[in-house]
Amino acid sequence: MNKQIKVHVMHCGDVLVDRRLAYRDEGFGHVPKLGERSEEHHIWTPVSCYLIEHPAGRVVIDAGWSEEVRSDPEGHLGYAYHYCRPRLPSGQSVRERLASRGLTAEDIRYVVISHLDVDHISGLRMLAGAQSIMVSEPEWQAATFQKKRCEGILIEPFALEPIPFGPYGLGKDLFGDGTVYLVFTPGHTAGLLSALVKTEKGWLLLASDAGYSAVSWNEEVLPGHMSDEKMCRDTFRWIREFSGRDDCAAAIANHDPAVRFGDYPGN
Repeated sequence: MNKQIKVHVMHCGDVLVDRRLAYRDEGFGHVPKLGERSEEHHIWTPVSCYLIEHPAGRVVIDAGWSEEVRSDPEGHLGYAYHYCRPRLPSGQSVRERLASRGLTAEDIRYVVISHLDVDHISGLRMLAGAQSIMVSEPEWQAATFQKKRCEGILIEPFALEPIPFGPYGLGKDLFGDGTVYLVFTPGHTAGLLSALVKTEKGWLLLASDAGYSAVSWNEEVLPGHMSDEKMCRDTFRWIREFSGRDDCAAAIANHDPAVRFGDYPGN
């Protein structure tokens, strides 16, 4: 394993949602707006971004919340405010997390957008100085109103290529050396990407919102919102199988409260 590759989990605020958005309730027919059900059905989950330190350049996955949500959350989120509430304490934006390590957007080689949900792209303008901002072509092609949040930012959709991982064997070998793969794991959205990083302790699978926690893929608990149920189940099956491999150090979801902030896998 390459001892020089490190992954840092950066919790960039939290989001309040109805539980059914993350874990489908067969007895409730749609994803409810906040307030449609009582507070006992609401959950706070972390909004995570990741910093990968690689000998060939740094990578940031996702952008978390914009600092604008501190002053005008409803204005910033628009219609999405009906379904989620952001919380971004001081020091926790992706810009501030990077600054605490002495880094700016200009120090980042790749920003990878796992998918275009608002809590993953809200803070993207703070990363606009990165050398390259990437998203999968299927995700970009399927996007509609989400693209408006990206206006004025140079985003490079990339075509999926054959790789040795994932439910469909598609994605991208980011550095061309077999140490960081962007893995096509659709279902929650049409072009969602997970990331596989070869660390000293084994493969670390950053599953983004392919599932909301290990419960999602281990017990096949579908999310309330999906682009394709069959693809979601295929993705769950692959993550479940991969996470059981001897050379997989961990598989973590973006919004899992059990995943701690800091270096990962940690000492």
